[in-house]
Amino acid sequence: MFPSLTISWMPVLPVWLIALLTLALLALLGRGSLLLAQKRLPRRWIIGLGALRVAIVAVFALCLLQPIVSFRRTVPEGPPVLVLLDASLSMGVKDAAAPSGRLAESLRWLEQSGLKNKLAARPNTHWFAFDSHARTTAPADLATLTPNGATTRYGESLADAWEHYRQQRNADAPLVPGGRVLLVSDGRDFGTRDVTEVARQLGLVVDTLAPASASGGTEPAQLTIAQVQAPRRVLLGAESRFSVALRATGLAGKPLTLQLRDGDKLVATQPLTFAANETEKRVSVTFRPEEAGLKEYQITIDGAPATAPAAAPAADADTANTHKFSVQVVGTRNEVLFLEDNWRWEFKFLRRIFEDDPSFTLTAFLARGENAFVQLAEPDRRTQATGFPQSRAELAGFDTLVIGSADPRRWPRGFARAVQELVVEEGKSLIVIGGPNLRAMLAQPPIAALLPVELSPESGTPLPGPVPVRVTLEGLATPFFSAPTGVPGGYWSALPPVDQIYPPLRKKPAATALVETEKLANTYGKLILIAEHTVGRGRVLFVGTDTLWKWQMTGAAADGPTPYQVFWQQALRALAPIRQSTGNVNLNLVPDRSRYEPGQTVVLRADVQAAQSLPKARVQAQVTLPDGKQLPLDFVPDPAAPGSFTARFETTRAGQHKVAATVIADDKTAADALIAFDVEAGSAELADTRINDAGLRRIARDTGGQHLDRADPATWRALESLEKVPVVRVQTVDLWNRYALLLLLSALLGIDWLLRLLRGFA
Repeated sequence: MFPSLTISWMPVLPVWLIALLTLALLALLGRGSLLLAQKRLPRRWIIGLGALRVAIVAVFALCLLQPIVSFRRTVPEGPPVLVLLDASLSMGVKDAAAPSGRLAESLRWLEQSGLKNKLAARPNTHWFAFDSHARTTAPADLATLTPNGATTRYGESLADAWEHYRQQRNADAPLVPGGRVLLVSDGRDFGTRDVTEVARQLGLVVDTLAPASASGGTEPAQLTIAQVQAPRRVLLGAESRFSVALRATGLAGKPLTLQLRDGDKLVATQPLTFAANETEKRVSVTFRPEEAGLKEYQITIDGAPATAPAAAPAADADTANTHKFSVQVVGTRNEVLFLEDNWRWEFKFLRRIFEDDPSFTLTAFLARGENAFVQLAEPDRRTQATGFPQSRAELAGFDTLVIGSADPRRWPRGFARAVQELVVEEGKSLIVIGGPNLRAMLAQPPIAALLPVELSPESGTPLPGPVPVRVTLEGLATPFFSAPTGVPGGYWSALPPVDQIYPPLRKKPAATALVETEKLANTYGKLILIAEHTVGRGRVLFVGTDTLWKWQMTGAAADGPTPYQVFWQQALRALAPIRQSTGNVNLNLVPDRSRYEPGQTVVLRADVQAAQSLPKARVQAQVTLPDGKQLPLDFVPDPAAPGSFTARFETTRAGQHKVAATVIADDKTAADALIAFDVEAGSAELADTRINDAGLRRIARDTGGQHLDRADPATWRALESLEKVPVVRVQTVDLWNRYALLLLLSALLGIDWLLRLLRGFA
């Protein structure tokens, strides 16, 4: 009946002792049966009482063993429904359509429509209130929800809700596929994770419900800078890209200009226009910083109505269409180590890229016979290599490592492990360019583990071309394939083919495929030409061809750079490590996040790296607040990580915070560092009280769900009538804790006593 029946034991005594007790009881039972026979009792009564008492002994032994019975059975179960109710400040807004508040009005409609009761009656419906994170609630407690959350984060809250649901299920019970989410909110999302991407990863469909909005009248023209995505650190002279998310109403067709300022200096502009019915837009602005140092840039929108967030806490806080952010412009040149076995064309062209770029200094080693190398180096390099690097210490002076068609068998012992440690622990960058020796990388697990792709024995055999290639949609969204300023759209749409590729098997789960072939494919999809990912603190780029130089020879570049030049210049800057080697002692300051709000605690980590041990080293630091006041910081050594220190302090106001730190060793200054991070003005929940209906519709559309129309019941019937699917569930029965064995033992003893009483047996 139960083919997967399993029994586990939780004995209260050692098994050998239980067995000994059982045998002793059976021996006593045999002795008692002989005494009954000597008294000439009927044979059938002796056999009956003996069988009953054997059962009593067996049940007693089971009580001591405490068995737990598990079996699997298939039951129909509906997929989960997660109801997420927005309890942030903006859901407390009251207007003509929601005089008691948006959250209260939405809950009242769920009650009146009958949808709440139908969902509550389902056995697999789970209720959550959320703002920046989700927390469980119950249908009976919905009336007590208070919209007081400081900010709203859809992606983070959905991930929290799913984790709550997953943890409450039996560990052996599979998750039922086809789950749905009912997101009740006004569409004001300030999270850093895209809720549609989170839903796709979890296999969920999101239905959305917006609060009722007042009809009639025209909303005033408004524009808000919702978010600015900027790198924390850029290279001097490198083309840098900032992504700005805008929300607007009443500005369709109006010409606007996004302006980027460095103090009072206008450094870049980007024209933009909202189309009809377009309320959200993401705009990119690019420029090349001309001065090194800590910079506080400012984004403003020229031509937009001047608005300010409600209850701005300070005069220096951002307004709705002005946003300030900090970036560290680094002028130090990157040291590059290039390892190659021969003078391939790819090496010749790439060497020219390095030598012509003032941001990089090249040192190259070309193999010449057994353990012999020729060194090519620029005279102004900072790291002076007297020979092929033999250890991690000799490699530590380089910021970017490039491995061409190099034979790992010629490397010193431990070289591959040193490369892995430098990338993972110290944030170095690694570039691997395909070649005949790519197969040998399989014999170097430390290097193979760093790659964004999985190699196979066939990866070292080139597939001949010409091979047409194209940039993926994910690749176009990265800095690797940003279109140069001033060029028409579609710059990357017609790349020259490459002569051959060294095909990897597939990309790793967290990697990004940047370029793929147009026609060649394997069982995992299109063959990957270029891929990248982050490993630990560093980044790794894989290029599966040694004929990328064809982009230099045949790429269209009549009056500008070729695709080959643009790709490598942007790739090298995108990969440039945050931690650069600047001397014998390095100090790296890293805050636990890039942006904060007033009242949040900042956790600063200081890592001291030194070629030699620094006895009694300490870190002194102070933070300069936006108003110019300075606050000393107390850095405490981390006992679990030698050379690491941590400090904490609480932010009190918005604006740029600068941290200057110094390493003191032997009463002397060994290294120093200066960083900046931003504290944003208080929550933007009430800065714009409009309902973002378009954003909610987009979430539903992109995840395959419905945007619930209150006047059309057909839009919410999918939530009511989810089909059940067969699910294998594990049923566990604890016979002792459920008192089944104890009751059975008591019943058997009672029957034995009753029989002896009625028959008058001694």
